[in-house]
Amino acid sequence: MMNKRMIINDIKANRLVSAATFIFMAVTAMLLGLSIFLFAGLSDSIDRLMAEAETPDFLQMHTGELNKKQLMAFTQEREDVEKMQICAFLNLQNSQISIGSNSFVNNMQDNGLCCQSELFDYLVDAENKVIQPAEGEVYIPVCYRKEYGIKPGDIMRIGSEELTAAGFLRDSQMNSMMASSKRFLVSDADYEKLRPLGSEEYLIEFRLREGSDINAFATAYRDAGLPDNGPAITYALIRMMNALSDGLMILVILLISVVVLFISMLCIRYIILTQLEKDRSDIGMLKAVGISRQDIRKLYFSKYLFLSAAGCLTGIILAVITGQPLGTHMKELYGEAGNTGLIYSCMIFGSLAAEAIILLSVYANIRRTDKMTAVEALYSKNAQVKKNLWLPATVITAAALFMILVPWNMRSTLNAPEFVTYMGIGESQIRIDIRQTDNVEDKAAAMTEEIEQDKRVRDHVLMQTGSYKTVLPDGASYDLMIENGDHSRFPVRYTEGRYPEKENEIALSVLNAEEMGLKQGDTVIVCREMKDGGISEVNCTVCGIYSDITNGGKTAKGCLKKPDDATPVMWSIIYLSLCDDQLAGAWTGEYQQRHASFEDGVRVTLIADYLKETYGQTIRNISNASAVSAAMSGIILLVVILLFLRLVIWRERSDSSLRKALGFTSTDISRDYLKKALLYILPGIVLGIFAGIVPGQSLAAMLLRSMGAYSFHFIIEPAVVYAAAPAFVLIVALGAAHLSLMEVKRIRAYECLGAGKAK
Repeated sequence: MMNKRMIINDIKANRLVSAATFIFMAVTAMLLGLSIFLFAGLSDSIDRLMAEAETPDFLQMHTGELNKKQLMAFTQEREDVEKMQICAFLNLQNSQISIGSNSFVNNMQDNGLCCQSELFDYLVDAENKVIQPAEGEVYIPVCYRKEYGIKPGDIMRIGSEELTAAGFLRDSQMNSMMASSKRFLVSDADYEKLRPLGSEEYLIEFRLREGSDINAFATAYRDAGLPDNGPAITYALIRMMNALSDGLMILVILLISVVVLFISMLCIRYIILTQLEKDRSDIGMLKAVGISRQDIRKLYFSKYLFLSAAGCLTGIILAVITGQPLGTHMKELYGEAGNTGLIYSCMIFGSLAAEAIILLSVYANIRRTDKMTAVEALYSKNAQVKKNLWLPATVITAAALFMILVPWNMRSTLNAPEFVTYMGIGESQIRIDIRQTDNVEDKAAAMTEEIEQDKRVRDHVLMQTGSYKTVLPDGASYDLMIENGDHSRFPVRYTEGRYPEKENEIALSVLNAEEMGLKQGDTVIVCREMKDGGISEVNCTVCGIYSDITNGGKTAKGCLKKPDDATPVMWSIIYLSLCDDQLAGAWTGEYQQRHASFEDGVRVTLIADYLKETYGQTIRNISNASAVSAAMSGIILLVVILLFLRLVIWRERSDSSLRKALGFTSTDISRDYLKKALLYILPGIVLGIFAGIVPGQSLAAMLLRSMGAYSFHFIIEPAVVYAAAPAFVLIVALGAAHLSLMEVKRIRAYECLGAGKAK
């Protein structure tokens, strides 16, 4: 009871210090708990959706003729196959699609129609129930609801045909905007009616028995010579694509929570050292009357244990409150998390872990009392704390600016046109996709000829992608999606080496190089189908390795497409730039109208729009994290400057009283404190800018490396980095300093005479 009363009295006597300690502990618990809460919720929601939708373990997309008997024979021979199905997907020309008042002409996704699957890979509603649409109805991918403001009852037009939007669907394969395709669900009767309006491709899907080796199955599928005119996707890749968009935001919050934990430990350390210095004589008295070191430690530690418990509870509540709006998009895409008990347990454990780390630091600092004898505590003075008391102002200012700049710089990087160089795409202005048509090569050649005659075009290049079987040095086979063309035009960013220039050179994306176990200088055999029916083997040297976060990060570049090469072209892309950059929008609109018919199979898009659509949701998520981080940094900086300047004023109270006795005014003394504060705050701002760009870039690179983006560099907005963010930090710091300096007015001139502090 006595100990409890002493704790309460001490908190009342040191309200500011106690409040600051409580805030540090609460914010740390909140941020770490929030990151775990969001990550566990996202992971569980994705797993639950994929389980209820029965996502395929292996999916092969295929365009062209299909030998179903061959597929059935392969399936029956494989003991690891549980189920197999072939789903039709009707590709539509985006220029022919509109929903309500929204045209899809600028939409970069491969949009198409499908029917509900029979055996697995179900499309589900908001309750994750399998949807069975009625005739005349269409279910819209949920990711389009907010983007286009679509409501149930809106009319979807495909050419001259109309369907009514009956609701929204979750697609465990294609929910994320990072997935390049989107499926609209219609009835079997409507699919047959609309079939002439599109180009059909197939999704060859397999569910494997538990414990099966997916990579071994994929190899067997390729070796069997089965249909593979399209990319192959595995369960793990689907899950990663689902998690990346919101996962990046969570990783940013986790990074911020680590920074806040460091700030909290530093600030509380200085609070404790100052408190111990202030209580030095009291500690000496306790030691002199025989109170043990353990009891003295317990006395001080009990206070911080109480504040930690209150801070942890508050942090958990704030994490739940904050997590609701931040998790809204995740719930919309993937549904409610199922195992809420485990998720909340993980969040509480994370908050407790943060508090445990802080308390360990507290205990280590309190042990400093063990080294003091009663005589030293009563009669000696320690100026160490006083000398270093201004240091936290510099460190915390730098940390606050770091917390603001890192998420903002990630946002500006993803939003910049130059980011395409991390996507396996050169930095061009306009991209023309030629696919969803039976004669891709002929159409690409005609399109290239048309562009060559356009005087407004400064430079252009045609890239043709096909699937090639390769043989690795160890004899294993591996299918590569190789993009062939002149890679000297609009080159991508290479982490090692350079682009391929000769027929016997090949460049690999980082993830492909890692999976194939190849590095620059290694050799791989690429098998080409020849027009005479034979196979030509080309020994290709890996000349370069580049960043790519498209197609799951698994691509390659070569110069293999020759006149005698009969390897089917799966799709073609033309990249180009104009003589006048200002004409890009008008030029794109003109060509979109010119090639609006489905038969053309042409899609013209500004690269800036492509980036916005592909990573728009990721950018919005990181913007939300950036806003939370800026708010937290502002609160922390306000509290820290307020606290430490008040502590400085308290320690120098006698000196300030003497100055008043000598005729100095409160304004004079406050001005001196403000000048000194600026001497520590301004270097902190400079250090924060450096940390936000250099170490921050390294940390961001670690996050983006999971997407396949290597050799990452920030693309910063100078106005924010060098002006707006530092100005915000400076204003908050000066505001806190102004509030702290109000204490100077309460200092009286007679206090230096030992008359005591004015009440």
